[in-house]
Amino acid sequence: MLDKMAFFIYVIRTGSISSAARQFNVSVSAGSRWLQELEQHFGTTLCHRSNRLLEATQAGQTLYEEFSPIVDNAERVTQKLAGFQDNEKGHINIACTPVYANHYLMDKITEYTRLNPKVTFNINVTPWALDHASTSDLMISANARFQGYREKDLLLVKRELLASPFVVVAAPRYTEKQGLPTQPEDLQDHACLVATTLTGSNEWIFQKGVENIVLKVPKTIEVNDSDLLLRGVSQGAGIAYLPQFVTQDAVENGALIPLLQDFTTSTWSLNLYYHPATVASPVASKFKDFLLDNPC
Repeated sequence: MLDKMAFFIYVIRTGSISSAARQFNVSVSAGSRWLQELEQHFGTTLCHRSNRLLEATQAGQTLYEEFSPIVDNAERVTQKLAGFQDNEKGHINIACTPVYANHYLMDKITEYTRLNPKVTFNINVTPWALDHASTSDLMISANARFQGYREKDLLLVKRELLASPFVVVAAPRYTEKQGLPTQPEDLQDHACLVATTLTGSNEWIFQKGVENIVLKVPKTIEVNDSDLLLRGVSQGAGIAYLPQFVTQDAVENGALIPLLQDFTTSTWSLNLYYHPATVASPVASKFKDFLLDNPC
């Protein structure tokens, strides 16, 4: 029964039976059966479906609050015992923002597994990597950093992997037809390609001298993948605000031109988040060190 109770904890944490089933390496049908058996055991409903997610009932919330610390302590004990084993053997769960996953992470994992063939990985590519902190060993997430920016407090260790200024870019075919913006405010009359997962919203930040401009641009096309955004702007769909390293090749070969270069922008900051040493598994800690030494 304890394993079913632990399964229930992950159902509530992830909001779905399928996500919890993946964590426990069981089928969705087996996970659903576990949940039914647990409710039959206690003689009460423990969760109900709301907006496609599973949420705890009052009885389920009581079970979650009382048993969740026990599950966490058991996992910490397991991780500590793993420290007596070979640090080059084990499994690592990573939640990663798409831009880093597409450009760097797979290359790094491929390189690492050549040296450590007994280490296995699960990669969850998501713009909201920090939402998966309870089920992941490492989280790689980005934010748009600017003067006055403050990040919410997290019970995680944070290390920056990459930092790149944003650049405003468009394809020559677009500017030849629609003209060049000379001031940030001109963007409100242009087609803008927006990735809120890069900037947090459709607000683009500009600075010139002591003046800070926070401009809410039109959401002509909105996506959550920087590579898709790059493809759209390269094809002349509009103007985009992207990290410089994403656009560098396209600018160098003339496929894109930088705009509003007299203005400073915010900085795209990519960060690695991980659990403290008292909680982290040895195998995850070793890969974390490898990633920090070889971020790109």
